[in-house]
Amino acid sequence: MAHTYYGSEELILTSITKENFDSGLSRVDCIYKCRTTKADALEPTLVAGLRVPDRQDYLIRENAKRKDETDGFTTFAVSGFYASLVTSPNAVTPIPSVLGAQRSNLALYTITQKSVTPYITTYNLDILADTITQKFTLQPTDSITKLNIPSQTLSAKIQRISDGYGNPYTISELETILSAGWSYYEPAASTTHTYRSNYIDGTLEASLVGDVVIVNINRSNFGSYDEVTITWGLDFSPITIQVSYTESGFVVL
Repeated sequence: MAHTYYGSEELILTSITKENFDSGLSRVDCIYKCRTTKADALEPTLVAGLRVPDRQDYLIRENAKRKDETDGFTTFAVSGFYASLVTSPNAVTPIPSVLGAQRSNLALYTITQKSVTPYITTYNLDILADTITQKFTLQPTDSITKLNIPSQTLSAKIQRISDGYGNPYTISELETILSAGWSYYEPAASTTHTYRSNYIDGTLEASLVGDVVIVNINRSNFGSYDEVTITWGLDFSPITIQVSYTESGFVVL
């Protein structure tokens, strides 16, 4: 494309393209021309860390690319970045969020304390839980530890259950085991031993408690701004159910 030269000794902006990203990052791509005899003097104004001429809000990330043409002019291509630095969503500037899922394994222990040595039964729960991914911009010196936890509720669902021997259980089967009391009679001692867990029937899935934690981070620098993609998920703690034990003696007639 031909350009009309008006005799300016400075950089001439010949085109500019702007792109806005969901994260709040904004980019401009600028093409400048100047007389090749002036290019060496003007090139230092288009280096990383300086403001883009004509777009002072944007900082140059990398030194401009230079091409000396055969027509006596030099072309510079340079990109600059600006960010809104919004880390908390609101009605005006919402942060785009994407729901995903992660699989994790959780141990459930039942502890029966009849004597000094407790009897422990272990069940393995395969969990499918929500994740949420957000992308936004930060200052390069900002710590992700200062970010607010997303307000969205993350849910979890039990996919599979097995005991320590690999035997499968359904949720209802395990809930029945946990909620049912059992007892046996010891003739020699004329004693009935009764066991009862502190588990309430029908709350196994509701008892899944997970803290919202960061499970993945991608952070890229764009000069004076960082674009950060963070995924939050649930970190589950093992479930421990204490089984209570009582005994009563009586005479067999």
